[in-house]
Amino acid sequence: MVEEGKMEISGRHSRRPSKIRVCDREESFDRLSELPDALLLYILSFLYVDDAISTGLLSRRWRNLWKWMDCLDFPMQCGKSKRNSIRFIERALSLHEGLKIKRFCARFRYNSNYIPRVDSWVSFAVARNVEKLVLDLFCVENGVQPYVIPGILYKCRSLRELEVNFCRFVPPSSFCLSSLKKLVVNNTVFVGEMLKILISGCPVLEELVLVNCNQARNLDVVVLNRNLKRMRIVEFPDEVEEGTEVKINAPYLLHLELQSGDPRPYIIQDGSSIVSACLDIRRIVTCLSLNTYNQKNSMRIIENIMVGLHEVKTLQLSSWCVQAMMLAYEDVHTCLPTTVQQLRHLKLDVHLSKDELPGIVCLLRNSPEIESLTIQLCRHAHMDKDIMEPMKNGNTNLSNWCEGNLWDCHQAPFYSLKYNLKKVVVGNFKGEENEIRFLAFLLRNSLALKKLVILVQPVSFTGSGEAYVDYCRKVGRASKKYLESIRKLMGSPRSPHTEILFSGSQPTCFF
Repeated sequence: MVEEGKMEISGRHSRRPSKIRVCDREESFDRLSELPDALLLYILSFLYVDDAISTGLLSRRWRNLWKWMDCLDFPMQCGKSKRNSIRFIERALSLHEGLKIKRFCARFRYNSNYIPRVDSWVSFAVARNVEKLVLDLFCVENGVQPYVIPGILYKCRSLRELEVNFCRFVPPSSFCLSSLKKLVVNNTVFVGEMLKILISGCPVLEELVLVNCNQARNLDVVVLNRNLKRMRIVEFPDEVEEGTEVKINAPYLLHLELQSGDPRPYIIQDGSSIVSACLDIRRIVTCLSLNTYNQKNSMRIIENIMVGLHEVKTLQLSSWCVQAMMLAYEDVHTCLPTTVQQLRHLKLDVHLSKDELPGIVCLLRNSPEIESLTIQLCRHAHMDKDIMEPMKNGNTNLSNWCEGNLWDCHQAPFYSLKYNLKKVVVGNFKGEENEIRFLAFLLRNSLALKKLVILVQPVSFTGSGEAYVDYCRKVGRASKKYLESIRKLMGSPRSPHTEILFSGSQPTCFF
């Protein structure tokens, strides 16, 4: 009876974890702690320093392990928390015992009182042969001068990647950052030829990124380094001084990206080596205005850029760029300033509105060697419709056509479509009327087209056009209007060699 009672009690409490299970968990955790130091430090390298220190609560094995981390990342201090404060960073560095630092990143609210402390952090990193250094200084007070990069950093031969924000460069007369391959500069003013001097001291530099630099003055980017392959210039809206411009002289540059919300003139003085370019100019409020000066300024911007990219093979354009071409060339038959003879791959981020179609016509006519065309359909306009209509009313070349007959009004053939275009990819497809009309035009005129790939939802489907129609016929898969659009597209005249595919997979990287 007693034994049975014990069994019953044991049964009633069987859900409570037994000592054996606890031991199993402890044993499992001990196996994790018994991993080699190198592997544990690799795991810690994915954590911020404050989180890595907290792992010391797990067991004695982890308590001091963080002191040997070679990746030190201090995020922005959150509120009044002591974590990641200036004192926290200094204390952590004083306890660190490692001899090598691969990555040192500090993000904090800066004022001029912190200069000696930041200098000591840079010295700490340089003394341990840092490979990547990030100084992300955030300042909200007016009148605070940028942090001046200390001279010791210009002697760092191990530095491979440097990223700074709100910092100023005053390099010595002779220096060499012999290993620096990537330079990212945010919110900095370069006076005179300071940028040219800085870049000339980086002989193996491969990538240059400039974000909001020289907003109130001209930005001259002169890069004569043969190793520089990629350049990216980013400018946020409402921060650029009117009347300023950006000049680019980089005879060995291969890839150029211009990103702006309030474009100013870009003059590419030597872009003969540029093979791929991305013009991500997106002015959301008003792309073009009624003001005659602004209209001419927009024309000049796109004309100067296209002249400098005459050798480009891969080109990506935003909606603003396509729309600006509409006013730059009053007649849709007019050629670009120079025919883009080398262009093979074109990507357009557009929504196929009436404002963009003349620019698309202009591009297709003057790019005779295009082999692939990617249309990423946007769902938000980048031009004020109320502004565009008066402009068209004053331009007979733009007011005498409508979207419905635009593609039928060109008697001269598109050379690129007839002989070279082999692949078309359409992203964010919704089956709207303007999309079907444009694709029908491409199918009808692209005699060499082998494949039209339409990216759709859901992501689980991949197959031919006929299979997609069958898939859509299933209950709840698509609306009647959508099905009609697909049938209309599938019935469009096309070359017998053209295959239409529908896929839910994401497009590959354009570059």
